[in-house]
Amino acid sequence: MNDIDPLALVKQYLLDKKIDERTYELIIDKMRVVEEGIKRIERKTSIDYPNYFIEPNLLVATSDIEYQQYSILYARTIPFCTTENRIKIVIQLSAPLVMYGLKGTLHAVLAHEFLHYLNILKNIINLEVTSDNISDTLYENSFSDNERTLDLTKVFRRDIYLQNVVNKKFVNGFNDSNLDKKAESFWIKKKLPIQKIMIGDNFIKLPFSALANTVVDDSLKNEISKFV
Repeated sequence: MNDIDPLALVKQYLLDKKIDERTYELIIDKMRVVEEGIKRIERKTSIDYPNYFIEPNLLVATSDIEYQQYSILYARTIPFCTTENRIKIVIQLSAPLVMYGLKGTLHAVLAHEFLHYLNILKNIINLEVTSDNISDTLYENSFSDNERTLDLTKVFRRDIYLQNVVNKKFVNGFNDSNLDKKAESFWIKKKLPIQKIMIGDNFIKLPFSALANTVVDDSLKNEISKFV
C-alpha cells in the first residue's frame, strides 16, 4: 500500500500555478487507471506495489554526443538512502504519461517499473553492489533499460495480458509514438514544466553499508526467489 500521497507534488504545482486546473483534473481523472493497474499487478504477483508518485515535470534526457536529440523519460524506479542509511525505493510516473497514456500503455509502464523494483530488491538481498553500466547516449540507454529487470515471464506468469503489453511497448526501450506526439503538442509546446537531465546522470550509486542495513521481509524474499 502506498504510504505517501502520490499527488502531493501535483497539488503543490497547482497551488504554485505551475500547472492549471484543467491539467490537474486530467491527472485526477486518469488516476483510476493507474490504481487499476497497480491492483492487477498486486493480485497477480501477491506482492505489494512500491511507493509511487506523480511527477508534475516532464523529464527530458539529453546527451553530449547526440546533438539536438532528446528522449522523454516517462517513468523511473528510484532507489535512495534514508537518513537511517537504509534503501527505499519509489516509482516516479510523469504527469504526461498519466494524462495521455492509454490503459495498455499505463499498465505496461507500471509493470515494467515493478520489474525494476524487484530487480533492485534482488540486489539488496544478495548484497550486489556492482553498478549498472552508465549509458552515455540515448541509444545505449534504450537497450540497457530492459537488462535491469527481472524476467517478465516469471513475474507475470499468471497474466498473459501484462506480458503482452510490456512486450509490445518495451522493444529496445519504451516505444509509444502517439504518447510522444501528445507530450510534444500538449505539454512541451505549451511550455508546461520540464526538467532536463543528462542521460549519463540518470543513475544512483548505492553504498554497501546501506544495502547491508536494509531489511527485506522474508515473505518478499521467498516470492522474489521464485523469479530468479
